[in-house]
Amino acid sequence: MKNHLFYLLPKSDTVFLTNTDSYRHAYNMFVLTNYTALPVINKKGQYVGTICEGDLLRVQSLSLAHPEIDLDTFEIKDIEFKTKIEVARVNESFDHLVDLAARQNFIPLVDDQGVFIGILRRQELIKELLSFLSNKVSEQKIAN
Repeated sequence: MKNHLFYLLPKSDTVFLTNTDSYRHAYNMFVLTNYTALPVINKKGQYVGTICEGDLLRVQSLSLAHPEIDLDTFEIKDIEFKTKIEVARVNESFDHLVDLAARQNFIPLVDDQGVFIGILRRQELIKELLSFLSNKVSEQKIAN
């Protein structure tokens, strides 16, 4: 099996938000990308969580009941993220990554200091797993 870093979508190619971005900016990113969840990092580049569309909807609903909430200045760090996405470190086993991919669409990958380096997408891990299994079946047929 190939090293999972081969499938890494690096931070430079990943759509993410910072925890100081405004609600409006986050909303616009969801509209532009059609994604349902985005990783969030802090000023140090560390992964702090994943924000989902539902998190934004809860804030919007709250702002309707409390007009003093200005969505242009309301920051992501003030939003409670309801969806808990597990992160992985660069040295995780492929088995653990597949286990995570079974439960979430993407896996944020961090270094030893928790700095976000990119994501592993479920579809890429499944493709690698299918390729591995296909090769194993071929090897078995040749051996028999």
